[in-house]
Amino acid sequence: MANDMATDIDELIYDPADPSTLRNPHALFARLRHEDPVHWSEPMSGWVVTNYDYATEILTDSEVFSAERLTSVRKHLPGPAQNAASEILRWLNHWMVFRDPPDHTRLRRHMATVLNLPVFESLRESVRGIVDMLLDKLPRGETIDFIPNFSIMMPGMVVMDLLGVDRTRLLEVKSWSDDMMLFIGSARGVPDKYDRARRGALAMAALFKDLIEQRRVEPKGDILSQLIHSEIDGRQLNDDEIIGSMMMVLNGGHETTANLLNNSLLALAGNPDQMAVLRSGSGNMVTAVEEFLRFDSPVLSIGRIVTQDMELGNKQLTKGERVFAMLLAANRDEDVFDDPDRLDVSRNPNPHMAFGKGNHFCLGTPLARIEGQIALEAIIERYGAISLEGNVDDIPWINSMVTRGPTRLPLRLT
Repeated sequence: MANDMATDIDELIYDPADPSTLRNPHALFARLRHEDPVHWSEPMSGWVVTNYDYATEILTDSEVFSAERLTSVRKHLPGPAQNAASEILRWLNHWMVFRDPPDHTRLRRHMATVLNLPVFESLRESVRGIVDMLLDKLPRGETIDFIPNFSIMMPGMVVMDLLGVDRTRLLEVKSWSDDMMLFIGSARGVPDKYDRARRGALAMAALFKDLIEQRRVEPKGDILSQLIHSEIDGRQLNDDEIIGSMMMVLNGGHETTANLLNNSLLALAGNPDQMAVLRSGSGNMVTAVEEFLRFDSPVLSIGRIVTQDMELGNKQLTKGERVFAMLLAANRDEDVFDDPDRLDVSRNPNPHMAFGKGNHFCLGTPLARIEGQIALEAIIERYGAISLEGNVDDIPWINSMVTRGPTRLPLRLT
């Protein structure tokens, strides 16, 4: 029996580039939670953790599990990519998501002065206006790809307005951001990803350098102007720190919300009974958005570096190894959530970790929730029928260890 179990575990392989795993990893994650919750993934060259409690430990103990994983990323790069890495890391090293205290604490205090609940609440009317403007443009009764027509545009416009960047540059800036994220987020098999990431980083840096110069001459009400003058304990951010922080906000504030919308509509398409609950008025969109975040989280995983030899889940982890807290898997842990594979828009309580945990908990969480609530409520109210065109198994998914969502979403709205 023991030998049979060992063989079964040996056959468990988490490969993020496998098309079937990209599309639907939940069955594999369920097996890993039961049989091998701290799993060594050879394709990942790191540990994959699928258990809720272990993932919580990884995300909340910054002394043992370090967020400063860029050194490890660079160490695993092929030789020709090293030069490109130097230019990209100039900016990524100032993303607070890749810093530990005290650097993380200092950067987060600056960001919290400009990204906070009162600021996000003040954006509600602007979000509603953007949602209605984009929905007015969608054709009724025709099959559209929802991603370029709505889910890229809506959060993109919101974050561009927040940063003080001209909306007309959205698609250009989005392409730079996508290319830059190839450096840290993509699985294998993306051609020229390091050169593309370098070009994206340089283009975004040039944009924000120009904007910083403009705001120093003529400040505005955007968060860039506020960050330039932000002072914590007598210290201001330097230009590289401001540029890095703007890159981080643009990427995180855009990608996560887009995936939340896409994954939510896919979940509703596959669960018409829950759509009926929301249409009847018996469901609450605030509660429903929390369930969408849990059911198919827009962030797949968060990576950390082990800082000392230690044991986790009866496995020996060695200093310097990479470990990935799989948020998608933790959010379906049977020991935490009743019937976790069932979408329940009325689920309460719902202690999901879609936005992480601990001192790196996402600052933009309130804005993503507000955008999700407003957009999904407007879509459900406006359209009597929302149907997925084609087979769900044919939908391609983002090839990334960071984000989780489809790359194409054919919907018919009537």
